[in-house]
Amino acid sequence: MRISKYLKEEFCVMELKAEDKNSAIEEIAQLLKKSKELTNAQAFLDDVFKREELSSTGIGDGVAIPHGRTDAVREFIIGFGRSKDGLDFNSLDGEKVHLVFLMGASNKDLNLYLRLLAELSRLIINGKFRQDMMNAQSPKEVCDLVLQYEGMRNTR
Repeated sequence: MRISKYLKEEFCVMELKAEDKNSAIEEIAQLLKKSKELTNAQAFLDDVFKREELSSTGIGDGVAIPHGRTDAVREFIIGFGRSKDGLDFNSLDGEKVHLVFLMGASNKDLNLYLRLLAELSRLIINGKFRQDMMNAQSPKEVCDLVLQYEGMRNTR
């Protein structure tokens, strides 16, 4: 399963205006409203924020993956936002977050959700991938980088 199948240019924010994690999640979710897969934006946000209360989705190395399983999504969706200055996400390593991947999946599709979360985690482990994402100039470049790094990982 590939993240590149779901991450679209129109779901990418190259410079988040948000100054905190909740605002960042909301800003990216605004873009996801364009997706036919999102049936109720507010319910989606509520479910993501409930998940965020359980433990931080700031996983370290400047990355956060806020996510949720919800009835407000028909099929998997993902959006991306970048903050040059960084956001306090209460990350596991205490560092600010610069790359935010907002994910949502149907409650009916746990297997897909877990596989895509694992796939994204494998990409993020690569420091060069994270650096390239920080240097990307456009949403197209972000999507191309995801596709490129997925291909590199899957050919090993």
